[in-house]
Amino acid sequence: MRLRRLRWRLALLFGAVAVALALGPLLLWRSARVDAIRASFDAELTEQMEILGRAWNEDDFDDVWFPAWFVNSNDEWFDAISDTDLEPPLLTWTREAGDGSEFRSYAQDETTYRAYVNPIRAGEALVTLGDTADREADLANLDRRTLLWGLVIAALGLGVGWLGGGLALAPTRKALEDQQAFLADAAHEMRTPLAVIMASSSQALARPREEGEYVRSLSEIRSAAERASTGVNELLDLVRIDSGQAIPRLAPLRLDLLAEEVAASTLAEDGDRTVEVVAEPGTPVVVNADMALVRQALDNVVRNAVRRANRVELASVVEARMGVVEVRDDGPGFDPEVLPAVFDRYRRGDRRGETGIGLAIVKAIVEANGGTVEAANVEAPGCGAIVTIRLPLADHGR
Repeated sequence: MRLRRLRWRLALLFGAVAVALALGPLLLWRSARVDAIRASFDAELTEQMEILGRAWNEDDFDDVWFPAWFVNSNDEWFDAISDTDLEPPLLTWTREAGDGSEFRSYAQDETTYRAYVNPIRAGEALVTLGDTADREADLANLDRRTLLWGLVIAALGLGVGWLGGGLALAPTRKALEDQQAFLADAAHEMRTPLAVIMASSSQALARPREEGEYVRSLSEIRSAAERASTGVNELLDLVRIDSGQAIPRLAPLRLDLLAEEVAASTLAEDGDRTVEVVAEPGTPVVVNADMALVRQALDNVVRNAVRRANRVELASVVEARMGVVEVRDDGPGFDPEVLPAVFDRYRRGDRRGETGIGLAIVKAIVEANGGTVEAANVEAPGCGAIVTIRLPLADHGR
């Protein structure tokens, strides 16, 4: 919620800045348009005066369709050249004009006019005028367009600010989401083992018991504590990888030898079962990867297979300029409904899984090393699962 408010503030700030930056050019554009509209109207009046002047010289006023007068301020009289009901202050305009032409404003019956006074002799002038209704309509329309452009600029600024704020806050949002995910994952991971510890300890303390019962309760508590420890460690590993703290140190790595080492060091016992873990010998496979991280990934895959199978095989080959290690088991395979999301956090293939993030760590490690990982079942139902890890070959191994 706080990030959303901050994003709105950034958007409003960006919108205000955009309007402020655009206000100057917008007002300059409006001023230029106002001058152009007014100049256009004055040019029409000037054209009317030219028509009136020619008509006066030729003593032919048939083409004078607009309001026009001849004014003699010396004798204080004037004569309307065309039919009109307008009564502007013609004598005053002529006396004030002197020897120079000038424009005047005039209003009558709530209508505004603009007049052009053109002296022809001392105390005598020709006067014409025009209705400014069209000009005022153009100016009003210009004001509306200016306002509309201002709103559009503000909206664009707000939109860009919203998008930019989202991009700017994306790392912060991701950090908060990662933090919340970590807390949720930690709570999820600790809930079950803590419940077991509380139940076993409460049962043991409820009344005096035999020594064997105390041993059994302590064994349950220790098993739950080990599960919690494993879950927390895996969770921290995943957080380190996701946050970029576990940066892979890439170097040439014999993937085939690492597979043999993991097979030899795996504790292949699950209760009363003894699981056979073997690494098939093959040609050298040299990849460019971090040995410690890749070993952790292979350990997770093999441990996951050991819990479900009687035999686990590791094989290393080179395919399409990639080093490939395949972990195959003879267990029941992955649940077909879970298989597409088996590398997601807390997606267990069955109840034999521990924390549900082992394969998620595998995926994170492999992708951090520039590789890919996929899971599949053996074609025959119930005949095992296959996890395939692909890593880029080292330069000298290509």
